[in-house]
Amino acid sequence: MLQLTNINYQMVLEMAEGEKDFEIELLEAIVNSVIDLRNKYVEGILGQNEEMIMQARHKIKPTLSLFGLEKLSSVIEEGKIILGENNMIGPETDRHKTEFIEAVEDLIEEINQIDK
Repeated sequence: MLQLTNINYQMVLEMAEGEKDFEIELLEAIVNSVIDLRNKYVEGILGQNEEMIMQARHKIKPTLSLFGLEKLSSVIEEGKIILGENNMIGPETDRHKTEFIEAVEDLIEEINQIDK
């Protein structure tokens, strides 16, 4: 049995209600949302664009809670503090960006391991 730590797969199954095609669509939508988040979030950090980062966070919020993406959610919450305190400059920001990218990649890898 695959051990999932980045997504609450049970929430996906409950939403899909046994419809395998819908389950696959949900998983693909999650991956696409997270990739979009990664691109905008990192672009916002690199460009020191607080508005872009905020929009990216708000856009992903429903996905985070609907599918129990706790690890990614935690990294994003920590980022609010780090990016706010450091004005998106410095080693803490770099560490956060790396941690954020790793959380996104871990989630995508985990979803890709799910038997579709």
